[in-house]
Amino acid sequence: MFKQPIQAVALLAVLTVGGCATDDFQRAVGLDPGPPENPNAPKISRSEPVTDTGRKAVVVSIHMKKEFPDACMLGMTFTNNLDIKVTNLSIRLTAYIRGNVKYDAITRNFTNVKPTESQYREVVFTQIRCDEIDYIGITDPGRCAIGEDMNRFTTQPGDCAKFVDVAVSPHITVRKIKQEPPPPEPDVVLP
Repeated sequence: MFKQPIQAVALLAVLTVGGCATDDFQRAVGLDPGPPENPNAPKISRSEPVTDTGRKAVVVSIHMKKEFPDACMLGMTFTNNLDIKVTNLSIRLTAYIRGNVKYDAITRNFTNVKPTESQYREVVFTQIRCDEIDYIGITDPGRCAIGEDMNRFTTQPGDCAKFVDVAVSPHITVRKIKQEPPPPEPDVVLP
């Protein structure tokens, strides 16, 4: 019979002292239905992918960045604006740090992309934060199959890059790196 007035007095005392201002207390009494924030949760930023640069090309657009305490994840969309099917196209993303130093390079493949179609891929640079990356350099490792004339046996590094446009990203600086063709192999003279 006396329990309700005692509980009301106890609650009034807690309110007076300011004890229920804590998130834990609000969650305990059902005032805050959301879970507590995770301090290690990644920070995510997104934008719409760029799908056209005004010329017939394959457009690579980095439009998602997920910042972890010790890693940087980038999401990119590959859009085929060519009149022919891209059977296979590899691009290499190299993270450069201060002083134009190559930190890490990761290759991603896009396969069987018909004209006007897109594909999404993610790349994760580990042991480095996004804010430590100066820029991402995009190169062509020379593995592509576009149309009938270009395939993995007829292409070399840099040959496929002429079909690729790199869109400006609001999340990270991205550059297409010009590649010099590899030097010709010396002729081997057999005795």
